[in-house]
Amino acid sequence: MITIKKFGGTSVGSIERIEKVADRIVADIKKGQKPVVVASAMSGETNRLVRLAHEIDPLNRGPGYDMLLASGEQVSIALLSIALEKRGVTATPLLAHQLGIQTDSIYSKARIQSVDGEKLKALVNQNTVPIVAGFQGVTDDFKITTLGRGGSDTTAVALAASIGADACEIYTDVPAVFTADPRLVKRAREIPVLCYEEMMEMASLGSKVLHFRCVELAVKFNVKLHVRSTFEEREGTWIVPEGESMENPVVSSVTHDASTVVLKIFPTPSGTGFKSQLFSTLAERGIVVDIITQSHNEEGQRLAFSVSEEDALLAKKIVDEMVGSSARVDIMKDMAKISTIGVGMRNHPGVAARFFQVLDAIRVPIHLVTTSEIKISAVIDKKNLEKAAEGLHREFHLDDDV
Repeated sequence: MITIKKFGGTSVGSIERIEKVADRIVADIKKGQKPVVVASAMSGETNRLVRLAHEIDPLNRGPGYDMLLASGEQVSIALLSIALEKRGVTATPLLAHQLGIQTDSIYSKARIQSVDGEKLKALVNQNTVPIVAGFQGVTDDFKITTLGRGGSDTTAVALAASIGADACEIYTDVPAVFTADPRLVKRAREIPVLCYEEMMEMASLGSKVLHFRCVELAVKFNVKLHVRSTFEEREGTWIVPEGESMENPVVSSVTHDASTVVLKIFPTPSGTGFKSQLFSTLAERGIVVDIITQSHNEEGQRLAFSVSEEDALLAKKIVDEMVGSSARVDIMKDMAKISTIGVGMRNHPGVAARFFQVLDAIRVPIHLVTTSEIKISAVIDKKNLEKAAEGLHREFHLDDDV
C-alpha cells in the first residue's frame, strides 16, 4: 500500500518534532505501508526568508526570490532523512529537479505541469523511503520555482496522482478540519467527512488546513485526502467525492480569511477595455482577485475588488500604473472575509436571508459580498470577525452536538 505522507512546517518545526515524525513513519512501515514523504520547511523558516528578500526589494518575485524560498525545504528533508537513517530505514532526500516536478514560469506562484513518477516508484520498489521537498518545482529550462503558500500540499497530491497512491495523508498541527476555526469559535467541531467541492470552497475562502490547488488536483485525479494530526492519534477528516459522503447538512462550515485587502478605484477609467486589461495584468502576475463589485453614481463608476494581503502592494502598484492621475486608488486594510459553505445549500432556500439577518442583528457592516450555489461570502471589518463567525456558526446549528 503506497501512501503519500505530507508533513507541514509545524510538524517538522524542531529536531524533537522531526524525530517524532520519523517514529511515526517507522511505525507505519511496520504496518505494511510503503510511504512517500513530502516535507515543508521548518515552521517560520519561509517567513524568515521572505523577510530577508523584502529587506532588499519587497516587490521582487523573480528567480532569485524563488531560489531563496526553496532552500527551506532542503533543510527539512535532509534532517528527516538523517532521522530515518538513524532508525535503520533507507531514505533518499529529493529536490524537485531530481523528480522532474516541472512547472510554468510564474515565480512564487508556479503551477505544476507534469511529474515523472517513475523514479519514485523505483525507489519505493527498492524499499527506500523518498523524502521529497514540497513547495518547489523547476521550469523547462531548470530554473527553480515555488508554488505559493500551501504549495507542499499541492506537491503531495501531484505525487500521489503520478504514482497512483492509495491515499494522500496531510499531517498538520490540528486533528481535523473543523466547522470553524477553534481559535475563533469555541464550539467548533471536527468534521469526519467532507466532499471535494466543500473543501475546495473552504480552502479558497481562507481555511488554512488545505490549499485550494491541492484539492483542485485531488478532484482532477480522484485522489482521496486524509487530514490528520501529527501529534495525536485521531481519525481526522476524509475528503472524498460527493457521492461517498452521507446526507449533507445545509451548512458544513463557517470559514474566514483575515488577510483580505480591498482596492477601490474611482472614477473607473471609461472605455470597454480597462477592466479586461486590469484583471488580465493581475492574473499574469499571479495575483488572484476574489470578489469584484462595481457601482455607479452621477460622478462616475466605482470599481472595488479584494486580494490577499500578500498581493496587495503589487496589485496597487499595477493599478496605479494603469490609471495614473485619472482616478483615485484607495486601499482598505484591516478587512476580513467571512463565509458559510455547504453543498446542502443547493436544495434549501433562505440561507442567504439568514446570513444577512445574523450580520444585521449584531451590527456588522458588509463591504463586499458574493455568492455561489454552495457558499455566501462577505468582506467585513476585521474587528467584527469573531462575533460574526460565532453568530453564523450558531445560526446554522454548527454549535449543536452530533
